[in-house]
Amino acid sequence: MMFTRARRSFLTGAAALIATAATAMTLNASHAQEPVTLVIANSQWVDALRGKNLWNAVQQYQKVAPNVTLVQEAIPSAEFADKITTEMAAGQGPDIAMMQDGLFYTAADAGFLVDISKAVEGVENLNATNDHGVVNGKRLGIAWQRAVYALIYNKPLVDKAGAKVPTNVDELIASSQAVHQATGAIGFISRHQVSDLTGFFMDFQNWAYGYGVNWVDSDGKLTIDTPEAVAAVTAFKKMYDARIIPVGDDFPTQRTRFKEAQVSFGIDNSGGTLNIASGAALAPGDLAAAPLPFQHPGAHQQIFLGVSTHSKHQEAAIDFLAWLVGPEGQAALREASGPDALATDVPVTEAFQAANPWAETFAELAKDSRSTLIPGYEVQTTQIMRVVMEAVERVLVADDDPQAALTRAQRKIDAKRF
Repeated sequence: MMFTRARRSFLTGAAALIATAATAMTLNASHAQEPVTLVIANSQWVDALRGKNLWNAVQQYQKVAPNVTLVQEAIPSAEFADKITTEMAAGQGPDIAMMQDGLFYTAADAGFLVDISKAVEGVENLNATNDHGVVNGKRLGIAWQRAVYALIYNKPLVDKAGAKVPTNVDELIASSQAVHQATGAIGFISRHQVSDLTGFFMDFQNWAYGYGVNWVDSDGKLTIDTPEAVAAVTAFKKMYDARIIPVGDDFPTQRTRFKEAQVSFGIDNSGGTLNIASGAALAPGDLAAAPLPFQHPGAHQQIFLGVSTHSKHQEAAIDFLAWLVGPEGQAALREASGPDALATDVPVTEAFQAANPWAETFAELAKDSRSTLIPGYEVQTTQIMRVVMEAVERVLVADDDPQAALTRAQRKIDAKRF
């Protein structure tokens, strides 16, 4: 099947006319079919303003495929993996899903995704964000977005308190406390509950990586209770005990407070930061970003697009993906994605950079960020990190010793024989 981006004719002479006519016939047949509805699942659809902008971007596809109707399946991020996994296991669910890489690998391993290599035929400018979309020699995923983490802060609040932009955890605590004392604002926002497991472990990887954690040794053996991991958990506990975060609040609530200019500092990814900066009491120019307050580079979140084996419109879904990775689709997505890395190196617009000076920091940090998944254990990462994060939570709320908690976690993980 030919794809929408193949409309561009580049041949000359009689052979070109024949090829172009054949292409047009194929495409016209595709687009002249009876109406097709594609359901697209994404947790970002529920984001205020950003979700609307992203949806408007993909809706531009209907200009070139008027017979295709795109429909949202909007699922909150904390529920997304469980819901999509349950739906796919039941032979149901969306035609296309935007999946964090952990869920993507799980779906691929279960055989729930189809080969979408035709969507990238002739696309020469795919970047490294797509590399891990190939599983066992088949392209099952295309990059939707890659969001790196940074330290973000409310510059007017920090300036008013005379606080410094922190470069380590002690300074983070001190500056957060200073802003709270001077302005009454919340010092720092952070996920801190296993009830939001996926977000919690992905955010915590910045602390782990920042303290030199790898989670595996040179032989690929899982290493949970290393000195580096103990140091990371100890630092996180120190931050938690400083009473600078709103304990018990879920992260959407914390982000909303940042949007309302009630928070001084946070560690968040570029997509979440765009959400905070969009349509808020906090002006985009008042939001600033800095490197993470750790010695080593942090993490990034990778989201892939995949087509379900249960979709009744797989060819139409692949046709849509072909448009999305083409120039028109990438340009439309760039306008709504802010500083997130896309499937191709379409640059952030000058207008966005001027209005959002924090974007440059994220672009710089993306150069050496790491996946939140454990190398060699991509499919099992969530299961492994559940054990780790349960240990971290016990350290936070029950004052468990970090070394003892991680040693018990190591034993549990060893017993599971991942």
